[in-house]
Order: sequence, then C-alpha cells, then structure tokens
Amino acid sequence: MNFTISPKPPFDFQKMMKRLTVTGKTHVLKLSDDFTQYEKIVHIENVSCYVKINAEGSVEKPLLRCQVIPIDGKVSESKAKMKIQQLFSTEIDLSPLYDHFSDHKELGLVLNRFKGLKLLTETDLFEAIIKIIIGQQVNLTFAGTLTERLIKLAGKEIEVEGNVFQIFPLPERTAKLTYEDLRELQFSQRKAEYIIDLARMITDGKLDLEALWNKSDEEIIKILLPIRGIGKWTIECLLIFGMGRPDILPAADIGLRNAVRNIWSLENQPSEDEVRQFAEDWKPWRTYITYYLWESLNQTPEVVDHT
Repeated sequence: MNFTISPKPPFDFQKMMKRLTVTGKTHVLKLSDDFTQYEKIVHIENVSCYVKINAEGSVEKPLLRCQVIPIDGKVSESKAKMKIQQLFSTEIDLSPLYDHFSDHKELGLVLNRFKGLKLLTETDLFEAIIKIIIGQQVNLTFAGTLTERLIKLAGKEIEVEGNVFQIFPLPERTAKLTYEDLRELQFSQRKAEYIIDLARMITDGKLDLEALWNKSDEEIIKILLPIRGIGKWTIECLLIFGMGRPDILPAADIGLRNAVRNIWSLENQPSEDEVRQFAEDWKPWRTYITYYLWESLNQTPEVVDHT
C-alpha cells in the first residue's frame, strides 16, 4: 500500500535521520546517503511489514511518501498510517514551543539550532526497552556492539526487493535464550538476567507492554519500576524514545545536567533538584527541551540508573 502523510511543520526529516547515524541506531534499518529515505521492517498489529519512507518538500512544507508491504499477514492502511505517524512524531506541533521560547536568553538559540528535529521513536516497545537496558552503564559504541550481537543471535532476516533486513528479536525468541548465551557475547551477568527475565515476563503474560500505550506516565512508572533491571532513568527513556511522550524530565541524567551547566554558564554541575527547578517553565515540553539540550552537547542520555 502507498499513501502520503503531511507532518505538522516544522519537520526536519534529514536532521532526524542524521541523528540515527550519530547514535549508532542503524542496525536494523537502511538510510539513503542524502538522509531522505528510511527503510525498516516494522511490526504493525503483530504483522511484520516492510516500511519505506521518502521525504519530500521542505521543513515548513514537509511531505512523507510511504510504502508499506505486509509480509506475514494483513494490515489496514489506517493502522499503518497511525504507526508511521507515531514513529515519526508527525502529529506533534512544536510551533508553540518555539514561539514561547524564541526570546529566552538560554534556550532560544538551542531551540532555533535544532528547529524541526522531532523524536523518531523505536518501532516496538520491547526493542526500545531492551536497547535502553543494554545502554545502561556502558558507552555508546559498546552498547551498539552488544545490540548488534543480540540481533545476530536471536533476530531474523527478511529479504525485500533484493535487500536483506535484520529484525530485532521478539520476546518469544529472547525468552528462550540462556544467561550464558548472552554472557558469551560479553553481556554482564546482571544485564543478561535483566533482558531474558523481562522477555520471559512478557511471554508468560505477566507484563503487557502494548497495554502501556493507554496508561499515564505515572501509571507506567508504577508498573515498570518494580521489575528488576528497570530503574526510573530506563522508564523515562522508554517514555521518550519508545513512546514519544512530550513532557518527560530525566532530571538525574548526567548529560542533561552537563548541558544545563553549559547553556546557563553555571560554575558547577546542577543537582537533580536544581534541574527540576530550571525545568519548571519548560512544561509541557520538557521532553523536547531535554532532547535539544542533549543534542547541544552531541550526546545521548547517560545512565544514572539505580536498580
């Protein structure tokens, strides 16, 4: 099926794609050299679908031409369209954010620099939370290496139009792994336990990740926090990068605190409480201001999770 989506401007597709190459999140997708085309296998209503997005137009008049090919089932066009709108945050209108802070001494330049950069969320909540867990307490490069190893071990490959695409492992496949399987790939013992135990919770019906879409931020924190290996930072990152929630503030994040120190020219790194004070007037856009502050240092979130 083919259809078009007109994202709410400003919408800078190329900035969004370039960020993927910086963060190393390109294991299971393909990007064109000019960052105007995105291809990936996406699960829509539990059906594997090949998705190809071509960006046309401009930042102020954007257009996405979308192709969706269901591989192992049937998917309605309306559901496919909703999924792509969610993935690319096309329905989020950031104009009020830019207008409100246009004259802000510290934030005005940062927001202008990254204008049109919207969240590109993970295509699957299980994939999102596993990648976040992998990223706990390791550097970006090694996190990418571990992710790639997990995909090769437990994922699968699908060929579409002559190209081979890797698919991130499903919970069912991950749940069948042993801790030693991941230890052999240089996962720590704890991280191997966190990942496999979470997959087993899902396959055993003890945790329904898809049900989280209908929950508030506070309800999601309450559901996930008791799970071993999932601290508040992990949940906040899931809310941001997995679900695209617009008003999340991971105030304890080291990268965010460094960015606040830099932008506000502070003598010392602010505490978590001090960041919360700075962010009082960021509502209801705390996610995007945090996102842009991370980008201002060319950083991704740095884990300060306590699990």
